[in-house]
Amino acid sequence: MKRNEAWEDLLTQAEQIPDELETRLNRTIARAERGEKRRRWLKPLIGVTGTAAAFVLLVNSSVTFALAVSRVPIVRELVEAVAFDPSLKAAVAHDYVQLVGDTYTQDGVTVTIEYLIADPMNVSVFYSLSDEQGRELELVPDLFDSDGNSLPVSVSFGEERIERNESEKGLFDTIRGYLGLDKVQKTLYTWRLHASKEGVIQTQMQLQVEVRDMGPWKDAEWNAVDEPEAQESRAPEAMFTLDIPLTIEPQFLKSGRVFPVNQTVDVLGQKLTIDEIAIYPSNTRIIWHTDPENDAWLTYLPFYLTDEHGNRVDGIQNGISGTGKDRGYGGGTVWLDSAWYDTAEHLTLHLDDAAIVPKDQDTVLLQADGQLVGLPDYIEQLEPDPYGDEAAFTFRIRTQKGTYHTNTSSFNGYVDADGQTDSFGSISTYVMSEAENTFTNSYPMPQGVRYPLTLFVDFAPGQKLENPIEVHT
Repeated sequence: MKRNEAWEDLLTQAEQIPDELETRLNRTIARAERGEKRRRWLKPLIGVTGTAAAFVLLVNSSVTFALAVSRVPIVRELVEAVAFDPSLKAAVAHDYVQLVGDTYTQDGVTVTIEYLIADPMNVSVFYSLSDEQGRELELVPDLFDSDGNSLPVSVSFGEERIERNESEKGLFDTIRGYLGLDKVQKTLYTWRLHASKEGVIQTQMQLQVEVRDMGPWKDAEWNAVDEPEAQESRAPEAMFTLDIPLTIEPQFLKSGRVFPVNQTVDVLGQKLTIDEIAIYPSNTRIIWHTDPENDAWLTYLPFYLTDEHGNRVDGIQNGISGTGKDRGYGGGTVWLDSAWYDTAEHLTLHLDDAAIVPKDQDTVLLQADGQLVGLPDYIEQLEPDPYGDEAAFTFRIRTQKGTYHTNTSSFNGYVDADGQTDSFGSISTYVMSEAENTFTNSYPMPQGVRYPLTLFVDFAPGQKLENPIEVHT
């Protein structure tokens, strides 16, 4: 049976709810009817036309149902995503999923593209992976059009481990037996491919996936901690490349909803222009730029959206949080979760907090002995961790975050004494205290460069705006 047919069959079965599950659902409806707003949308879910939405409702209102349905091979990964990703939750609720099921095998490695969620700016590729030799593999994709031209996308990676529980009893067994669910255990991986403009994502594309064996490389890195000259990370070479065609159904590539704004506001004394709000099924994008005459860099802009019904859309929870930045780019894009399925007539963009780094205080010096000179007063240097494997090659700092702050990277690259610029290969972050709102960073000491290094300060504590900003569409 084709996977799309299997999906339709599952939805048909889901309409025939077992007695115990129907009782649970009716109780949920009864609770909901105490509130007028929920009564309007919850009760129709029993009908045939609301089956997909009912599926999502049950996943979120009944843990047992979620566990049960998560054992259906073709949708168990959807359940995992629905539980943790607001944008994907909405996509599944509205049948915005393309089932694939194509398998590719080479040299004992098998990759199955399970399903896609695509729009004109994003493609999320969900796949499973197996290896006859049990190696620790890393798969790195490049995206090309049908003519072999490279497509400019950024990539983020995800992983969900789906495990069975042999001890589950009671209602779970009733539902599993009723739907004929089998027991499956696997890991679902994700490539999220993000474009910067419409037209990049096309109906016919090609993935070229480098397959790398990470085991020997990780062993080498672990053994290199006592050798400063070996500290620089070098990714292992690919064992081979898999060619995987991607076909996106045309209905998923309809243009997003774009709301021109072109409004300039004052943020902590700096001029910020909101250019537009662009809404897609996978995310919402706030496009902005700053005035070159500003005397400080805007380093933190936690936008959110509300509608007239009180619904709120916050920063994206799964994937890239934005692109670009003030320093070096003069603007960028902040990504929120998707507002695609919001039926409200009006949206309001809010900014209650922000952070700035004065342009005359935006660098510090890193000496060859690991000492930092010229730190702002909210960053404190700590002694290297005496128990850390890389203690001799790192510097640690503690930073006050101010208001709640999702940016936890204090420095954005460096320039060495010869004028060569680079970024840090890896950063370790640890939240020290939620109450005190502090965190630490550990950075590797760059090798093969001439000190001192000039580091670019990319963090400042968040501040509450005296006059919170509201932009109406």
